[in-house]
Amino acid sequence: EALKEFGDMCREEERNLNKPLEVRSEIFSFQSSASDTIPVKKMSAEMSETERIKTAARMSSTSGSTTDFVTLGAIESNLKKEQKEKIKIGELKKIVIVFTDGVSDDSTMVQEKLKLLRDAGVIVIGVGITEEGEPALKTYAPNARLAKKASDLSIVLADLLKEHLSDI
Repeated sequence: EALKEFGDMCREEERNLNKPLEVRSEIFSFQSSASDTIPVKKMSAEMSETERIKTAARMSSTSGSTTDFVTLGAIESNLKKEQKEKIKIGELKKIVIVFTDGVSDDSTMVQEKLKLLRDAGVIVIGVGITEEGEPALKTYAPNARLAKKASDLSIVLADLLKEHLSDI
């Protein structure tokens, strides 16, 4: 919802901008399954009501282990040379926000994937959900936050977007 609101604001302000802004989002789930590298919601500017319901249903299950490094690796390997160039010159901003409710199965591998992404100019932030997600503060340091209650996630997301998009 926070991304949708920001995208709506960009569309409203489009006539006042030299270059139009487009907000696109993609959603992955990581639960130690073969689908960890396949987006639940493919990269797009829109999300239909049907997609919202399906995505919410899929994300409500947190069974399995925390294989965040697999998803981060997929995001990094899908970065095209053209995108990396646009990120470097400031024409494209890519932000990856990982919401996790537990300890990563391989925090060393996460650190390796974070380095690759961050070296490419991608902003990667880990958000731990509840006290169980507190290990994300170390795994994703220095860009990490804690949502002490799951109900705080939208507030944390909105704050992160404000912080990382303030220079647009």
